[in-house]
Parts: sequence; structure tokens; C-alpha cells
Amino acid sequence: MNALYLALLKLWEGDEIPYEEVLGREGDEKEVRELISRLWVKCYPQGNSRLCIYSYKRPPKEPVPLLLDARGTVIAWTRDGPELVAYPFHKFFNLGEHEWLKKENLPKPKRVFEKLDGTMISIFEYEGKVRAATRKRLDVDSLFAKKALELVEDFEPRGTHIFELLGPGSGSKWVDLVENVFRDEKWSLVPLAFRDMRTLNLYPVMGPKEYYVASLDEVEEMLNKYSEGFVVWFEEGKQRPLMIKVKSPSYQDIIETLKMGVEGIAKLIILNRLDDASRYIKPELLKKAKEIMERLDEIEKNVLRGKFDDENVKAWLEIDPSRAVEEAVKVCLRRGC
Repeated sequence: MNALYLALLKLWEGDEIPYEEVLGREGDEKEVRELISRLWVKCYPQGNSRLCIYSYKRPPKEPVPLLLDARGTVIAWTRDGPELVAYPFHKFFNLGEHEWLKKENLPKPKRVFEKLDGTMISIFEYEGKVRAATRKRLDVDSLFAKKALELVEDFEPRGTHIFELLGPGSGSKWVDLVENVFRDEKWSLVPLAFRDMRTLNLYPVMGPKEYYVASLDEVEEMLNKYSEGFVVWFEEGKQRPLMIKVKSPSYQDIIETLKMGVEGIAKLIILNRLDDASRYIKPELLKKAKEIMERLDEIEKNVLRGKFDDENVKAWLEIDPSRAVEEAVKVCLRRGC
């Protein structure tokens, strides 16, 4: 059973909480209530009930079942108590994040999929109506959930369908942007998994590109060839199948750099890494960046000779010539040179 739902049900009924199932160890009611109080909860009136979305505010560091199961779980509240409506992915960790997730302690991979960088969407049926939710909001006030409803096709009830929504503004690339330099993407809804709400068992579905590998060593070798990383399933058809994420450090580095906007692109030009990031940059900005990169030697000479016409660049030349060149590249990106 979903551990969060189980805890809420037992609290509502006034029964003893099965702490081993909820906390993974012995505990007490106070601890359970405290964990629940720390969750993100948003409720929406739906006739005679309320649909509430529960999610952890920060990814849990330890595998506490209640927190693992609070990743966009949707629970309906009525006079008769709580009802588990949607149960998307449980929280799963990165390769090596815990001792038991180190490569030498893991079995042979069963399924390996490309890891997509978008927004997780759960689609489900409630009171005869198809609904969608992100990890923290329902389609009532989430533009991403609303967009997912427009894109979904061939929906079948009796389960929680889990998707990745890809498109402008969805996913981690657009979080905390200084300037948006990312290439616009067309909206698409990629199926990831299906959870049977009768058994709560989770199954991968065909959607992202799948790779057939014999070991985790092969997965790590592929990180240099592909973008963000991989989701590895070691089991399927269980409530919380063993799964891990294997992320590409170079991808994460590029995305974090591009979040800096034009400053980030200037750094990539200086470091001769523009080609590594080209697939993510707006075409018109990429064209300009490539032209600047071809002229980088010329720009550097002008800066070092004090002939680059910008006061900020000249000021940096007295302090740090390398920084002065980087500032000049930013000027060229923003207004030309």
C-alpha cells in the first residue's frame, strides 16, 4: 500500500499506525505527523470532495516509505475518509547515492531508458473525468497539466499513467534562468510508466528510447555518447521496483552553465565547448556565438591591446585580462562587435 495513504488512513480512523510500513522502522505517531506536516500539500474542492496532491518539498535522503510515496500522490478526501486516486513514481535515487546503490551491490539491469528532462505528469480518472497533475499541482492551475490533457490520447482508466511533458518551459532547464538562451521545443507527451491502481504495481512502457545492455558498466560507458543520462529498472511489476538514475556529469554542467544566459554561452566559447551545448541553444543565438568563436583570436587581440571599445572591458583589462576577454565576448553576444 502507498505508505503516505496508509498513514493518513490510520490517523483518520484513529487506529494504530503500522510503523514498519510507514517509516521502515519503529517509530511513533508524533514522528509520522511531523513528516506529513513537512510535505507540500495542495487541495482542490471537487463537488463533495477535495482532491489533494502530496509531495515532498526536498528530495528525501533516506528511503523512508512515507516520503518515497509522496511524489505527486493524489488523495481524495470525503466524509468517508481518504481515497488513493493517483500514485505516480515513488522516489528513486541516483547510482551510488547510498551504499546499497553502489554499482557492485546492484543486480544486472532489466530495462534501461533514456532519461528525459521535462516535467513529470500523472494522468488518471476521477469521478468519470480524465485529470492530470504535476508533482505539485492539478490541471486546475497548472499550465503543464492542462497542456498534457490536450496532448494525451487513448487514455485507459484503472490506473495512473505517468508521462514526461517536453516543451517550452517544462523541465529543469528552465528553473532559475537568468536569461533564456535555450532552444524552443515543440510540446510532446512521452509515456514513461503505468501503475495498476488495483495492485499498485508499476510497469515501464514504451516511450523514451530503450537501450539493451548487459551491465551497469555499459550504461556508464554510454554516458559520454548520450545527453542527460538513463533510468535503469532492475525490477518491474512491484509497488516500488528497484530503479536508479544514472546522470551525465557533462550534461548537468552544460545545463547549469546555460542557465547563466549569455554569460554562460560566453564561458562555453572561451572553453571551446560551444559544440557540446549547441543542441540546446536558440538557433539565432547559436549562429551569433559560432561567428564570435571564429573571431575569438581577433577579439582577444583587440582586448589585450586596449582597442576593444567598452569601458567595462577596459576596466577588467587592468585587473584580469582573461576576464576582460570573457566580458568582451558577452558584449559581442548582446550587441555585436
